[in-house]
Amino acid sequence: MINKQQAFRAKNFSKNSSNSQIKNDYLENLKNQIGSIDGRVSRHLMPLAVAPLDSALSGGLALGRVHMLCGMMQAHGVVSGFATALVRRLVTHLSATGKPAGPVVWCPASSAGGAGMLYGHGLAALGLDPAGLMIVDTPHPARRMAALDDIARTDGLAAVVAEYDGMQKSSDYWMRLIRRIQLAAEASRVTVFLLGAPLAANGCETVWHIAPSNHASNTAYAPVKSAQQLWQPAWQVRLQRARGGYPFQGHIGWDLASGRFTELTAVTEAGPPASAPAESQTLFGRTPDQISAGYQNRLTQSAMRQAL
Repeated sequence: MINKQQAFRAKNFSKNSSNSQIKNDYLENLKNQIGSIDGRVSRHLMPLAVAPLDSALSGGLALGRVHMLCGMMQAHGVVSGFATALVRRLVTHLSATGKPAGPVVWCPASSAGGAGMLYGHGLAALGLDPAGLMIVDTPHPARRMAALDDIARTDGLAAVVAEYDGMQKSSDYWMRLIRRIQLAAEASRVTVFLLGAPLAANGCETVWHIAPSNHASNTAYAPVKSAQQLWQPAWQVRLQRARGGYPFQGHIGWDLASGRFTELTAVTEAGPPASAPAESQTLFGRTPDQISAGYQNRLTQSAMRQAL
């Protein structure tokens, strides 16, 4: 009698486990179907190597999506510089994962609304092959955005960078445009970066605000010996919106040698020691290791201009 009860219980347990597995498989399939409609399945992420930023992005920057980088394009080139670093990181990531890194299409703004034309030798010094760059020079911003819809549908591209300027359009226009570009990017798996002034536009995967930073790398003072040491940017990054993530604000730098983003911390200036010898005070009563990092960057930029 005991053996029959044990066999009955084992049979019911096996039956319940089988039903539970079927239910789990059904729920997982249903979840995937809903996620595919919402665009959250098969989303490839590119880590940016900055732990707080990657956490805010839920693991990294989503590829095959539209990202908006906002800033004062006419005042400085930090937005274009940050986009260049992202493209360099993207090309390296695609190569490391065994995926072919196709050409990069850049649609610059007109001379009145952008940060200037790209320089091939400068891109080569930053690790980007100028031969893999295609520039679509369309001065009219409306035609540039119309061409962007077709460019984003092209398969085999590594990334598309488009600068918008002078687009005095309604929020409904931007919402429809970004929605079309987003669908095109998801279909072709091409990552699109939109650069320009801040806009009240929805539909992008992420929205960033990029500004110059007063933080600098915490490296020791050293004279400039190579061209790769000339570009040590520092950005004040504010991730305003991220789908599936949360906002982030911090200071980010770029290590050109490794091709990685770095998190910057504030550099405090210590006062000169009371017993400092007079002969060691070389600049305004300060030794080189007491010069602020921001002033070191200005000295580096001055040296670069003299070299050019």
